[in-house]
Amino acid sequence: MLLFIWIACQTTSEKQSTASITYYQDVLPILSQNCLRCHMGNGPGVGDFSDPETASQFAEVMLASIEDGRMPPPVSDPACHDYIDSEKMFITEESKEVIAKWIEAGKPIGDAADAPEINLEALKIEDPDITTYIPAPYTPTYDQPDSEGNEYRCFVLEHEQDEPFYITELHPDIDQEAIVHHIVLAKSPRQYLQESAFRTEGVECMEGAQGLVQGNSATGAGMIAAWAPGGSPIRFDGGGILIQPNEVFVLQVHYYLGSAEEGLADQSGYTMKIASEVDEAILMAPYGYVNFNIPAGDPAYTYGEQVEVPVDMKIWATFPHMHLLGTGYKLSVMRPDTEECVVQSDNYDFNNQLTYQFADPIQVNRGDSIHWECTWNNSTSNPNLYYNPPQDVGFGEKTGEEMCYAFSLISLGQ
Repeated sequence: MLLFIWIACQTTSEKQSTASITYYQDVLPILSQNCLRCHMGNGPGVGDFSDPETASQFAEVMLASIEDGRMPPPVSDPACHDYIDSEKMFITEESKEVIAKWIEAGKPIGDAADAPEINLEALKIEDPDITTYIPAPYTPTYDQPDSEGNEYRCFVLEHEQDEPFYITELHPDIDQEAIVHHIVLAKSPRQYLQESAFRTEGVECMEGAQGLVQGNSATGAGMIAAWAPGGSPIRFDGGGILIQPNEVFVLQVHYYLGSAEEGLADQSGYTMKIASEVDEAILMAPYGYVNFNIPAGDPAYTYGEQVEVPVDMKIWATFPHMHLLGTGYKLSVMRPDTEECVVQSDNYDFNNQLTYQFADPIQVNRGDSIHWECTWNNSTSNPNLYYNPPQDVGFGEKTGEEMCYAFSLISLGQ
């Protein structure tokens, strides 16, 4: 009898706990942290989850997407090495359980007075020193061969500075959030621009910017940063990226039509804070390999190499990059007696490529080694397969080729 009473009390308690979960009090804080940067207003995600009725309508789809790892879009596992704003990118098991219990309870809305303040301004740079934009509004045509609904466009952005300066903070200012899929920012000497259109309406650059701007290929050191929706501003505490007066910025924008209306004209750009001096100059180190060959039909081909570091240095941030066949990656620092994981994912997403920045730069000592490896799925089980039937794929900048890079922002010394 006592056991029966205890079980009955437990069941009643669980029902009360589930019934007390509401959208405003429990679910909206989770959505605000993990989802609203894309699923709100004119964002690239379907539905405005800041609206309780819309969130309720999409609740089951939302939970299914979370449980199968598609949402939030896959990122580096913070268990490897924590990074800035990982709590916004990586949803916890506890948060999943709250959403599941809310659905189970009938998706009660609750009291709007319990709603948290939604502030997406943290994803912007306050009082930037430089604001630079695409020269004129550009309307994508999405007519590039073999890639319906996509367009890659490269533009030149000026900084209007007469003296050398260091970028200490940077973040894009997105005009048309519904169509801007991701952005890559690079720098290049002005004299290497080869087409006048590059400086006005931009040029098509689906196969990368190589050949358009010297030093701005995907394998070169001209790259500065990469951004995808939800990415946080990059901020260097005591460091900065050097830009010379004769250099310009090159913006590669991937436009994706998706469910957006056609005819949207975009004029996105970048905002930055700068300084004339910094304690540490930050450089781009493109760790990567070109001598791999991914066999046709292989669902999990992995290639990696290890290289000894000849100088002391710090890793401030890193941007893992592969193409459509990529499924996983791992970057590690191999010390004499230990391995320190830097970034790792078994669920790489080409559509959510982020720069992972560390609160405390990772010290790498002379004699340590950097190990970097990539895994690809070149079989028919890959929904993103470029060639069907599969064929051997090697290194290259084209969409139908592959890469294995960890573009890392480093400084030299202790």
